[in-house]
Amino acid sequence: MPVCTNCAYPADHVYTTYKTKSNIRLGVCPRCDQFLDPLIEHPDLIILLDLILLKPRVFLHLLFNRGSPPFDADKGVEIAKPQRQAIRRQKLYKDAWTMGSISILAESIVRFLPTVTSLNEVSVSQIIVTCSCVLLETIAQHVITSYLALLALRIRAWYPAGNDRVVPVDKRDGRRENFLPILISLTLLYTSLIPLLLQLVLSIWYTPPPSIHEHLPATASDISLLSTLPIKFPVELLELEAALHHAWSRSDRIWIGTRLLGGMSAGFGLRVLLPTKPWETTAIVLAGWMGAALIAQWLQLDRA
Repeated sequence: MPVCTNCAYPADHVYTTYKTKSNIRLGVCPRCDQFLDPLIEHPDLIILLDLILLKPRVFLHLLFNRGSPPFDADKGVEIAKPQRQAIRRQKLYKDAWTMGSISILAESIVRFLPTVTSLNEVSVSQIIVTCSCVLLETIAQHVITSYLALLALRIRAWYPAGNDRVVPVDKRDGRRENFLPILISLTLLYTSLIPLLLQLVLSIWYTPPPSIHEHLPATASDISLLSTLPIKFPVELLELEAALHHAWSRSDRIWIGTRLLGGMSAGFGLRVLLPTKPWETTAIVLAGWMGAALIAQWLQLDRA
């Protein structure tokens, strides 16, 4: 069942068709008196812009309403609820496969950029190994994130929703009534594409380093911020500042920026989908990242 993109109230149909598919009427939410989903009439470019701007309505549209069958006023025949749920479940898994393939391909291209720009030959075995590593890291991130998110929902008794609890009509939550675990992975995939595409676009003006992390020569004229203050700091603190400055100067800032953007986007998307608190969502996203990083480190040690 679709939901209202304004208040997440569940609905039977987002819009109704008359005679032709172009003659439609948007449904109105009985709780907030707004159109259930105005994005149904918007082109894909507007939806992409809303996704870049992280508007909450676009997540509800993509996860719950996109592709939902309308009500045909001429035939007057409504598709049964089990059949609609089966159609929706099939479409969600298809979208997950499509978005996952695009995400893995984009991440693999980002990792191959340094090799291509350095005019080194890329063998088929390198392509297979890199794509396999990206696939394993993605699986680890999604499994850990989904498991922790489902655990948090179970602790809250939010999912699976119990049938013995009577919810008032004005308190119904379409996200809970139509929730599926695959929606967590889909949210991560939708929010991961924007940083990857941004990194691919920036690579036009930016010469990638020979690895995923940039190594720039440290300059001797680096000025310590703490040493300029009229306060005497311990030597250990000054050494820590120098180490952090050295690590920052030798890091790939575009990679860090895009990954930070991806983390914030994933957290925001999960906040729209799930009823978790901000610190819970942050912990879930960070745990998924750490799992993917550990898998990447293990694969590097295994190849070494």
